[in-house]
Amino acid sequence: MRLTSNLKKRLSEVPQTLHRFFAKVLGGTISFIWRVSGKVPLRLRLSLGFLAMAAISYALAVFFPQGFSSWAAFNEAQLRILETTGLWAEGCKLAFYGKIVTGICAFAALAVWIKIKFVYLVMEAAWAAWALFCAAALRFAFSAPAAMCATDYKIFDKLSRNAIWTASLGVAAPVLIFAAIILLALALASVRRSYGVGGDSSFGDKIVASLITGGRDPRYRTSWYWSIGIFLFAIIAPFIFRGCGWEDPYGLVQGSGQPEIQVVKVKKIKREKKKKYILNKWSPYILERAKIDDMKTLDEMMEQTEDMYVADQPKKAGKLGKGGGKTGGWPKGMKDAKVRFIRLEYSGGDWNQDMGKGSDYNLLVHFHRITGFPIAHETESRPISRLGMFPKHYAPPFVFLTGSRSINVSNSEVQQLRRYLVDEGGMLFIDNGGGHFGRAVKSLLSRIFPGQRLIDIPNDDPIYRQPYIFPDGAPPFWHHDGTRALGIRVGERLAVFYHPGDINDAWKDGHSGASTQVAEQAYRLGINVMYYAFNAYYAKHFGSDDAEEKK
Repeated sequence: MRLTSNLKKRLSEVPQTLHRFFAKVLGGTISFIWRVSGKVPLRLRLSLGFLAMAAISYALAVFFPQGFSSWAAFNEAQLRILETTGLWAEGCKLAFYGKIVTGICAFAALAVWIKIKFVYLVMEAAWAAWALFCAAALRFAFSAPAAMCATDYKIFDKLSRNAIWTASLGVAAPVLIFAAIILLALALASVRRSYGVGGDSSFGDKIVASLITGGRDPRYRTSWYWSIGIFLFAIIAPFIFRGCGWEDPYGLVQGSGQPEIQVVKVKKIKREKKKKYILNKWSPYILERAKIDDMKTLDEMMEQTEDMYVADQPKKAGKLGKGGGKTGGWPKGMKDAKVRFIRLEYSGGDWNQDMGKGSDYNLLVHFHRITGFPIAHETESRPISRLGMFPKHYAPPFVFLTGSRSINVSNSEVQQLRRYLVDEGGMLFIDNGGGHFGRAVKSLLSRIFPGQRLIDIPNDDPIYRQPYIFPDGAPPFWHHDGTRALGIRVGERLAVFYHPGDINDAWKDGHSGASTQVAEQAYRLGINVMYYAFNAYYAKHFGSDDAEEKK
């Protein structure tokens, strides 16, 4: 009983111990920085500080309003809102004012070496002008998305507005801290005396001493440190982590969002039925039974696939978009985005089967040819654990998984895949590269979706309707694990598309011996899967586009 009470007492003291420990670390850090900086000549510190202020103001002057609009991925309609509300003109004035502030700060950086009272007043004026400019820049960063959201929430919703607000605060936080440090330096008694400013004000020295010692009530003060530190960490940490390994956002291509691509119908060829011979078992003639190889030959695969799927050639290639295919994309897409093809890395097998130029990159090339969308320069791969490092709402709409051997993944990777497929709305595009990969895939999916199994995807599913029509479902190709494509749904959305026939093999240069017609069907099916994944991801995070709403 006594042991239990002692344990509870010690556990209750843990938060206080941690509190005191981090308070000492924070105070010691400030004290160390203060001592080290004290070894640098005062005027050099001030000069470097004002040069940094000049650099920041110049960067912001160049950034507004054009750079800000590009960073925020505003489209033409949104830019027109900025113009009609007067915010664009305000941004241009802000840029002009920023260049003036840059000159003032640069002049102050040079003037700090002259020990007269006027220079101290110049430094104060430079700091005030710089602080006002940074505040105006932050105001513009908040006003622009707010104005667009208030004008037309359909083309710029609260989610987009809040994302820009958070990002702006993340950038502004370190700038505000830097501004406070410069102001504190100007308030030090040693600086004021150095420039002949009257009075014995030691306001800055008192603040520094208070920061180091914790003041009259260190516990109360360190509580403030904790709250402010946690607040700044919540805002700044995502940007720091992104720089230390977060993935670049996967943006959908921005455009009008009304798919008017010329739909290419894939029709069946009517073949003459082969004659069948019926053997009368009571016949006196004895016939030797033929030996039939159980394995499907390449010729049989080509004959079966060509028999099911031969496409009408379109008169001209269309693009997914309005106005004759000139502005394809999604209304809330990302400006300058490129279509990327990302496959998953895993241990235990050949995840990189047929990867790169001359292989799966050929699919990207065909996607560009059909849609007109810009594409990445290379195909990519990511470990499963990296899926959680993409920004929310900007993860890959699909990831590709292939191989011919085992798939070894940990429980944490399974949970990561489930979060990606269910919560984030992504799709797992799986292709059977042969061997016993089919068993490995089904074992993996049973861990991701307990109690669910792969089901047949009907021929009239939307994934077979745009931009190409496959009336009989997916072509079978080499059909290592059956002849029908299978899937798993989350709600109405296909979260898993499993092709059992090594579609990736047909994307390669030479198409593994398959005919040009068979390879073309492989490219078209891949394009359909990608297009379906893009639309489904967009609908989950940004709402259906106009074309989908009309349907």
